[in-house]
Amino acid sequence: MEYKQIMPWYKLSYLNYPFKLKESDHYTFHFPEEIEKDIEDIINAKEKHYAKAVSFIGVDNKRKIDYYIYTSIKEKSLLMGDDSPGNAIWEKLDNGISKKFEIHVVYNEKCKFIGEHEDTHLLSLPWGLSIYLFCEGLAQYMECSFLGKSLDVASKELIKNKRNYSISFLCDNSNWDNIDSVVVYPQVGSFIKFLIACYGKDRFRQVYQSTSRNNSIDKNLFEINKVYGKSINNLEEEWIRSFFK
Repeated sequence: MEYKQIMPWYKLSYLNYPFKLKESDHYTFHFPEEIEKDIEDIINAKEKHYAKAVSFIGVDNKRKIDYYIYTSIKEKSLLMGDDSPGNAIWEKLDNGISKKFEIHVVYNEKCKFIGEHEDTHLLSLPWGLSIYLFCEGLAQYMECSFLGKSLDVASKELIKNKRNYSISFLCDNSNWDNIDSVVVYPQVGSFIKFLIACYGKDRFRQVYQSTSRNNSIDKNLFEINKVYGKSINNLEEEWIRSFFK
């Protein structure tokens, strides 16, 4: 099945940029000269991330990931269009022949966005495209932390300070247009960690595959209830109670 991305900001200027190249077992790295001193460390880290993601997801991936590294968000935005620290891209090229299987990240002294997050987005495509709650939650779960804090520690602080979003609110993809990433990413990562720990990976994979961005909100909520035998509100209550036993 073809999963399409909607990317009105997307540029192809990076294809003409004179990146240096380095191959590893599962990646082709494209990087500016300033990054060359760190590239072996990056390769070693990424191969570990790849093995971790493939093992958890259970995918037999045959394709190398094109991994593009930029020295700043400004450079990344100029060359590929997006002003976030990382993206996974799987859209077809303009000629309709060669399919993209790419990651674009920022790497500098202050921002080393080379964790498992974007790799998980690409490697989980055989599972389908679930709602953001589960897609982003799985990617953050694989990374285990957010801005140097464990997912649970960060989430407990958010809940105590009443800064967290309701999980039912996050089930609606349209609500993600104006969310605070510093709040939502540790929160959804912690919630998915809870679901997997308490109900198992198989059930999480089932809910991931039965929910979809093409479904109505009511349909997705029904599928969540069907898989877990509980409403999303009940699951959220269990997750929050786990912090305050």
